[in-house]
Amino acid sequence: MAPEEIKYIQDDLNKTRDELLAVIVSLRQEKELQLTYRAENERAMKSMTLEYAQLLQENERLQKENQHLSQLLTLTQDKEQLKTKAIFGRGTEKLDDLLENGKIIELIDEATTEDSGSYGQSSSRTTAGMHAPKKKGKKRQAKKVDLDALPQRSCFLCDIKKFDELYGKGGWRIAHWRSRRTVEVVRGYYVLTTYTPVLSIGLHHALVTIPNDCLLPKSFASASLAADIIYQKFALRVSTYRMEQEYQDFGLPLSRQLMSDWIIRFAEMYFALIYDRLKELMLEVPYHQCDETTWRVLNDGRKAGSKSFIWCHITSELYDCDPIVLFAYEATRGTDHLRQFYEDFKGFISCDAYCSYHVLGRESLGIILICGCAMHMRRRFVDSLALKDTGAMSEEAREALPEMIALRMIGKIYEADEALKDLDCTQRLLKRQTDVRPLVEEYFEYIETIDCTSPEVSARLKDAVTYSRNQKEYLMRFLEDGNVPIDNGACERHIRPVAASRHSFLFSDSIRGAEALAIMYTIVETARANHANVYWYLRYVLEEMPKHMDDKDLRFLDGMFPWSPKYRAYEEKMARETGSEQGMPGTRPELPKTPRKRDERHAQTA
Repeated sequence: MAPEEIKYIQDDLNKTRDELLAVIVSLRQEKELQLTYRAENERAMKSMTLEYAQLLQENERLQKENQHLSQLLTLTQDKEQLKTKAIFGRGTEKLDDLLENGKIIELIDEATTEDSGSYGQSSSRTTAGMHAPKKKGKKRQAKKVDLDALPQRSCFLCDIKKFDELYGKGGWRIAHWRSRRTVEVVRGYYVLTTYTPVLSIGLHHALVTIPNDCLLPKSFASASLAADIIYQKFALRVSTYRMEQEYQDFGLPLSRQLMSDWIIRFAEMYFALIYDRLKELMLEVPYHQCDETTWRVLNDGRKAGSKSFIWCHITSELYDCDPIVLFAYEATRGTDHLRQFYEDFKGFISCDAYCSYHVLGRESLGIILICGCAMHMRRRFVDSLALKDTGAMSEEAREALPEMIALRMIGKIYEADEALKDLDCTQRLLKRQTDVRPLVEEYFEYIETIDCTSPEVSARLKDAVTYSRNQKEYLMRFLEDGNVPIDNGACERHIRPVAASRHSFLFSDSIRGAEALAIMYTIVETARANHANVYWYLRYVLEEMPKHMDDKDLRFLDGMFPWSPKYRAYEEKMARETGSEQGMPGTRPELPKTPRKRDERHAQTA
């Protein structure tokens, strides 16, 4: 024991009882104080441990939120760049044009982005490109416009008296003629008053009125005027407001409310019968293409801003039949429309990857086969490539991009399939197996090699790869039948006028108006698909249908289609008579000749 400890013990032994009790009390108080300090320390440690755990959780949450916001910011920036490209750039998916355009152009005055070149040239201009020296080459000749299909009229400008005053009688002669062709426009409207006799029959003088097949009772509407209104609205996408102004300029006070009412009534009275028959004929064709677009209906019983949809169904562009384009209005985008429309259908439907089509295919148990669209597959790689600054890359780095490799492969697939369009379905199917299938399989093999978990893979590229992988079964289905197209481009082209008309007349006021719109676009686009003159076809239907409104036998509808021989004969007849209707003689005027003295003597003698 240490001397200090021995000394300490001896001092305690020498203390009195009261002193020892005081020491014990002091030690106990010190012990209680230490226990209090220990308890406080333990409580503080637990509190700090809990707060630290909470801080770790909060830090983890904030990191995830920051990562999510960063991804959201990247996606928003991508959308803004793609939107800028859609507004100010060129609407093309050609790979060469994408590479030529390089980075998305900046927001500049649209006057500087006007494309004055051909489709194969780039429309974007940079500062360096504007001041760069022009390449020398042959001057491009303007494409010659074929005017032979229009009515022809000749006019000879030959003022003999003026020539005599300038050069003297007998001092001039016509050596030859120099011609110049111009296209003239004849506009205007007139009122046609048609009289029908009222006959007095027999001794009792019973009055009999000869029936007149009027287009609309107690209305001044004619087939030509109604066809002009429908043609301007649905073929040229002119709003009734602008038509109202045009008609007033020519002295015809026709309100847009009256025109809208006429369109709905004519659609329901005359064109609906043709629409229903076209639907029956379409469902007999086993190869369809389908798409849909939004439409606004103001008074449809739902809250303001609710979206409606216009569905577009067409016969396959490769199937050997008279093409039919049919539109249908629906309040929603749900599968119910497809179930009802394709209730008794058996065959192939080419469409995009919208889930309702695949639900329909699964519910049909293999009766309906859904086919994918390679355009949507390609478009995703195009969007991903458009977000990269390819202009600042070397050619090797650019060609090594996954988007470039995929687009090159897709281009080869399209090129191989495009060469087969003129073949019949059997030959096309055989050639697809030998020429196209190896290219498609090579493409999907490459898609499987792309690592979507790599941080170098952008969200757009990941979306493109995921789309191809998920839709592989449907994208390869065109290889199983020669009548199935590689994409749904034909349907998108036919539905584009409906989408574009949203900028012209914006919406339909009622469900009746939306249904009439679907009927009229069906008539117009089917006529276009059959290469018929849309105006003459509308006028033909409006002239012929009133004659058959009391017929119970609907076989007359076979002569109402744009491919019918009866309509083709009508169109040829109207094309021939157009010149005379506009006051232009169909015969060539007499060719003026150089005046001779003996002609003058004969004229004086006469």
